[in-house]
Formats: sequence, C-alpha cells, structure tokens
Amino acid sequence: MKDRMTLLIAVLAIALTIAACGGTATTTPTPTAQPAMAAETEAPAVQPATEPSPTEAPANEESVASACEEFFGFCVTAEIDGSVISTGTGGFGSSFNNDCAAWAAGGETRILELPTTLAAGDDKITVALTRIGAYTGPGQYELAAVAASGNPDSFPAIEVAGRTFSKGEGSTTLVTVAADGSGSSQATGLVELASMTVSSPDPDARIDFSMQWTCQEEK
Repeated sequence: MKDRMTLLIAVLAIALTIAACGGTATTTPTPTAQPAMAAETEAPAVQPATEPSPTEAPANEESVASACEEFFGFCVTAEIDGSVISTGTGGFGSSFNNDCAAWAAGGETRILELPTTLAAGDDKITVALTRIGAYTGPGQYELAAVAASGNPDSFPAIEVAGRTFSKGEGSTTLVTVAADGSGSSQATGLVELASMTVSSPDPDARIDFSMQWTCQEEK
C-alpha cells in the first residue's frame, strides 16, 4: 500500500512538472518600432550648363598680309595652263611718284612696257619684258613680233617650274590697257624653248598664259 502511494505521488509530481512546463508560453519579444525613415533628401535641380561666351575677336585684328604691298607700283597675277599649270601673284615697280593715269594716257605713239613678275608663286613664275611697240592710249592691242614700221612688239617670255616658253608658230598675245592703269595680257600657244635647265625642249609642249594687273599710287 505504501509503495502504491509513493508511486502515485511520483506520478503526480511528474504530471505537475509537465503541466508547469507546457503551460508557460514562450514570450516573443515585440520588435522595437523603427522610427519612420525621413524622406530622401531631394537632389538639387540640375541647372543647364551655361556655355562659355566665345572670345570676341580683337577689334583691330590685322588682316592677312597681301602679296602686293602698297609700295609696289603694280599688283600682278599670272596664270598658266597647258603643259604646266600654275599661278602666282607679286608686285612690280615702285608706287613712289607713280601716276597710273599718266602711265596709261594716250598721246603720241610710244613704247609702253608692261608690268612683269619675278619668281611669283610656288613655281617661281617670271615674265620677261613685254611691251607694246606703238602705244597710243588705252585700248586693246594684238602684239606683232614684226612691224612694218616703228618698233616691234615684244611677246612675253615666261619661265615657270624651270621651263621657258615664248612665241612660236601660231602663238598670239592680246593686251588690254585701261585708263586707270590696270590691264591684262592673254597669250595662247606659247612654245617651250631651250634654256639653261632644259637643253632639249618638248616640241609638243604648249601653254596659255594670262596676266592681270592693277596700278597702285603712293599713299
């Protein structure tokens, strides 16, 4: 009887222990409320980039130097086409006491020596003395190597790129002179001549030559 009572007490003790363990609820910790995140700081508005103002050109900017400075009496441009193609501009003579109208003025028949060029352009265009043998005033003249009377005309002799060209069979030259001293010369069919650099000129070589000039007076 005693053993049964002891066993009963032990069973009751175990039951109470189990009940005590099972009845205790595990307390889940309440998460701490996080403070509301502050709204993201708004990024500053991007201002459109201001383009730098272009640098103003100097008011007194120097112009490109001319090939014909004021101290030249004539500004001459020569152009060559054909077996040689080239162009060049240069000055001729002096503007000191230069009187363009008097240079071109008419009157008694006289020789008029035309402006020339010396080593102009990349191909060193040089035009030897060209003249009108019987000049009487502004106008147009067709040059003739032979004159029935008076002085003959002189056709242009041209050196360009180490070669020399001048009058040949069928060559023509027309010269125009204006009252203000400006003018032009148009030559066609100039042939190659022997020179110091070319001992055997090309018999088929031909060039056409044009030259324009303006007259400049001292300023």
